[in-house]
Amino acid sequence: MIPPVTADSKLQFVKQDKPDNPDYARCWLQKEPARKLPNVAKVPTLIITSEASYHAPYDHCTANYLTQAGVKNTMIRLTDHGVRGNGHMMMLEKNNMAIARVMAEYLDRLRDGAQRTAQR
Repeated sequence: MIPPVTADSKLQFVKQDKPDNPDYARCWLQKEPARKLPNVAKVPTLIITSEASYHAPYDHCTANYLTQAGVKNTMIRLTDHGVRGNGHMMMLEKNNMAIARVMAEYLDRLRDGAQRTAQR
């Protein structure tokens, strides 16, 4: 059991020795034992990364941090779905419907999984 947060307790962080990929930034994670985010863990979390976003080199760190904190999350790199060239403000770009389609497919999978669980 992780002790509760007090006014004088501080989060402590450690930096990865090497990045997960040569093109990625080294991540900062919580020093173990990591604090959990039980309320956030109840919410489906999707992280979408476009190839030209300034977040591209470190969005995986957000996913890793959330996982460490007990939050199930899905990270989608748009390039893995054939959507290329977008920057960070992808909702404003000409191919925003292709991005919306990737998000809708994730939501469909999430819904279908919830329905299968409810049927058991």
